[in-house]
Amino acid sequence: MKGIFTSWLKKYRLHILIWIVFILYESLTIGWLLGVFGNPITYVAHYVIIIFLFYLHANWSLPWALKTSKTIMWKLPLVLLLEILVFILISFFVDKLLINIHVLINKGSLVLNFQYSLKTFFRDLYFIGFATGYFFLITYNKEKRKTNELEKQRLNDIIYRQKSEQELTKAQNAFLKAQINPHFLFNTLDFIYHNIVSLSPTAADTVITLAEMMRYAIDSDKMGDFIPLGDEIDQVENLLYLNQIRKNHGLGFQLQYEEDVRQIHLIPLVLLTMVENIFKHGNLTEHGHDALVRIYLKDGALFIETDNLIDNKKKVAGNHMGLSNIQHRLKYAYGDDVTFYYHTDDTNHFKVQLGIPFSQLKGPGESLGFSPGNDIILPHDSAGQTKIIG
Repeated sequence: MKGIFTSWLKKYRLHILIWIVFILYESLTIGWLLGVFGNPITYVAHYVIIIFLFYLHANWSLPWALKTSKTIMWKLPLVLLLEILVFILISFFVDKLLINIHVLINKGSLVLNFQYSLKTFFRDLYFIGFATGYFFLITYNKEKRKTNELEKQRLNDIIYRQKSEQELTKAQNAFLKAQINPHFLFNTLDFIYHNIVSLSPTAADTVITLAEMMRYAIDSDKMGDFIPLGDEIDQVENLLYLNQIRKNHGLGFQLQYEEDVRQIHLIPLVLLTMVENIFKHGNLTEHGHDALVRIYLKDGALFIETDNLIDNKKKVAGNHMGLSNIQHRLKYAYGDDVTFYYHTDDTNHFKVQLGIPFSQLKGPGESLGFSPGNDIILPHDSAGQTKIIG
């Protein structure tokens, strides 16, 4: 309660100060001129009526009367007439009460006549004039604040539009650079390829494979929402080939998939990100601990599984942010029916499993007649050859 009163006092402190100054000025001036000072209760009673009339006129009566221009001609006179009548009547009954309790001394009986009404009317009109001025002052301040806010908003919009135009220009420049830079890069790689192909076929093959992977990465945003899984499998084979070349074919890595899965359409960069995670955090040189990637169809769903030994010498960065990103993208594309989880087992192997029901797959995968066969293809075996095992 105290806090509410303090807040109210803080909000209206200027009003209170002005009223105190005005009441003191008017009371002392009239008392000095007439040589008579009334009872303080009389001052309090009449100034309460005046203050009530003042804020009633400024905060309610005038806003209601001036709300629409069509009704102002009858609302404004009506409001003024009612306020004058109410003020005269309340002033009369207050004076009558003060006389009865011997606070106000009056020679003779108090009568509500023309003389009393005229005297009270002019005093009422006096304060109605002040209230009207106050109303137009606060209305002007409100409109000024509103204008300032609109101007501020307009300036903010201009600044935002300028920033947007600058960002758009930067994006356009970046797009042009992105168009120029890959063109320059692929021309350079093509030049390198033709100059080394006769000297080192393996190095030339590496350059072409790298160029294919880079082109795939650059064009990934133009592939659409869903791409054939076979396209991504080809890039996994390229990635594996490049890493095997770097390690002199010393990496233990098996990529197993059924031929039917190549026709399934999937969101891009899922399989490739899972495989990159293996090369980034896995140990592929430990004998008997080959990394394994399996893509197969079972129980009405597509499954992709990875299994690799963790390389404890490598620092784990990003807290599996790549896999978390895959999980969010899969949920957005296929809903809650997708299963995606990963964990580390007791043998220090990191395992990931992804499962997507056929009913959720988009594109040609919805109508494929998947064969129940168990043929598995292992691409790039040792020297880049492909084996089919039954």
